[in-house]
Amino acid sequence: MKNDKYDVLVIGAGPSGSVAARHVALRGYSVLLIEKRPIIGSPVRCGEATGEREKLATYAAVNEDYIETDITEAILHATGGIKIRANLPTTTLMLDRLKFDPWLAQQAAEAGAEVVTSARAKDVRPVENGYRTVPIEYEGNEHLIKARMVIGADGVESLVGRWTGLRNHHLPHHVCSGIEIRLDMLDENPNALTFWQGHDAINDGYIWSFPKAKSGVTNFGAGFLTPKINTPNIYDVAMEWKEKIYPDANVIDMVGGAIPVSGVLEETVSDNFLLVGDAAHQTDPLTGGGISAGMRGGWLAAQAIDEAFKAGDLSKSFLSRYDKAVWERIGKGHAFQMRLRQWILAMDREKQIEFYTLFKVWAQKGQSIPRAILSHPLIAAKYAWEFYKLH
Repeated sequence: MKNDKYDVLVIGAGPSGSVAARHVALRGYSVLLIEKRPIIGSPVRCGEATGEREKLATYAAVNEDYIETDITEAILHATGGIKIRANLPTTTLMLDRLKFDPWLAQQAAEAGAEVVTSARAKDVRPVENGYRTVPIEYEGNEHLIKARMVIGADGVESLVGRWTGLRNHHLPHHVCSGIEIRLDMLDENPNALTFWQGHDAINDGYIWSFPKAKSGVTNFGAGFLTPKINTPNIYDVAMEWKEKIYPDANVIDMVGGAIPVSGVLEETVSDNFLLVGDAAHQTDPLTGGGISAGMRGGWLAAQAIDEAFKAGDLSKSFLSRYDKAVWERIGKGHAFQMRLRQWILAMDREKQIEFYTLFKVWAQKGQSIPRAILSHPLIAAKYAWEFYKLH
């Protein structure tokens, strides 16, 4: 580390942290971006699917080198043997996170941020004379770094928020356990994301198969809400389904982890501090996807911090505008996704078959779920009542 004082210190060089660092640096502030691991992006604990190029370009330069596949379709194997195949309204992307994450960090560096790996934050101390002090373990020594603003981007296992008094811990019923297995073959549908969901597969989650065409491999995995006692563990479930679907494929590697599916936290700011990405629970409560929302959170954080610096006010009160912006740009959509998840998972088998039968018709017509439901008033009334009963 070149200095002991910075305008902004970002802890964690995942997509949200790197995007925040880049956009803060582009505004002319001194930025230190640290990553506890020696290699940014490794290990990959992600399905690696994200949104379209146009959305990605809002937050970072698009580089075809890290794009594995253009995804144009989604396939859902649902309860009762129902198979739904639909074209996506926009082309989404499969990424190579081992290339994508370092590219984002490189973008931050080119914008002026200093990027340091194998650097682990040990604490975030209270504000004193306008700075927070962060002890950082690096190359066998402890370095005391002062920053006017600290961004916690340390992922699902985040500690830095708790160090500042924020309650960003995970409640068991709002966490998914996930496991991903990389297989040495390409799925027969190389431009489709494929899912298995419902009472005939995993009801409180789903199984996925995401193809990486350039690499000739498939990301196969399973995830479900924190299981009850005496239920099969996620490894056994994933391997059972791997043998059903891809019996001849070999396992290249395997990773597992937790996924926050609570919806965005109400409060992610403190004096001279805020959280982004998985650390702020900015993951989709329905799908568990977090890349796109995390980058948007990083971008919103940079905007709020710039406003705070210009106003000369880094207080919790002033920074609360970030929480409001996150709610408007991410939280509202995620709140609907969480209600949709709760509704579908609460259905019994026969109700799911009814729903997915209708959903297949809607998908083939290219209708979204809300639009399709509204086009059928009686069904809309029934489903609205079921939504109401959940809350």
